[in-house]
Amino acid sequence: MRSVSVVILMCLAGGLSTCQASFETNQTQEDKLTDEELENHIMEVEDKQTFDQGLQTLTVGESNTKFPEEACKPNIYTILKELGALEERQKATARALEETNRRLETSEKKVAALNSTLTEMRRTYEEQHQVAFSAAMPTERTIGPVNVLYPLVYKHVLSNVGGHYSPVTGYFTAPVRGIYYFSFSSFSWGGEGTTGGSLYQNENKVVSWYGYSKSDPISGSNSAILLLQAGDMVNVRLWDTRKISDNENRYSTFSGFLLSPI
Repeated sequence: MRSVSVVILMCLAGGLSTCQASFETNQTQEDKLTDEELENHIMEVEDKQTFDQGLQTLTVGESNTKFPEEACKPNIYTILKELGALEERQKATARALEETNRRLETSEKKVAALNSTLTEMRRTYEEQHQVAFSAAMPTERTIGPVNVLYPLVYKHVLSNVGGHYSPVTGYFTAPVRGIYYFSFSSFSWGGEGTTGGSLYQNENKVVSWYGYSKSDPISGSNSAILLLQAGDMVNVRLWDTRKISDNENRYSTFSGFLLSPI
């Protein structure tokens, strides 16, 4: 037993001597290092420490960073909120469309009413501004001699555009203010005395005709351009003690038309 202890002590002593020798050897080598080599060695150590710190920082940062797929995961509440806002916008758009349609229908009704009014106005305008008439005396008839200023009635209507000549009274009534043209003609059998008469505007004599013959037939005519006001009346009147005649040839006529409204 004692021999074993001695062996162990000897080994320990030997190892200690070896370690001391190694230390002394290293110390000797360090003493032999130049200043430049020592400075390079220190920089290598510092660079290794800096690298270790950077690696540690990168490791910590990666542990705190979320993966892209986790960041891109949608939030269900955000989606529902956006869907609700979209639905509200759609409802607002639908209400706006309904209001637009309602206004469009109202506008269409107004346009239809306006078109109806314009059509009626056009019809009235055409009736008032398209004015013309022509009429003749009854066939195979002689009027007169008369003892009054006799209004002639031309009952055989050839045309009456606008309906402003009356075959009942023989009067033409001006529908609008304007320039009008009138003409008339007369006929009387010969040997029946004299014939004559005048064109009247309201109660004013405008132009006349006159004829006398003991044997041959008498004919006459005249015309005038008149400025009439709306409602003015024009007709032909036979003088007293005069006569006028006609037959199927229609010699005695009364005509007129609107030249231009004013």
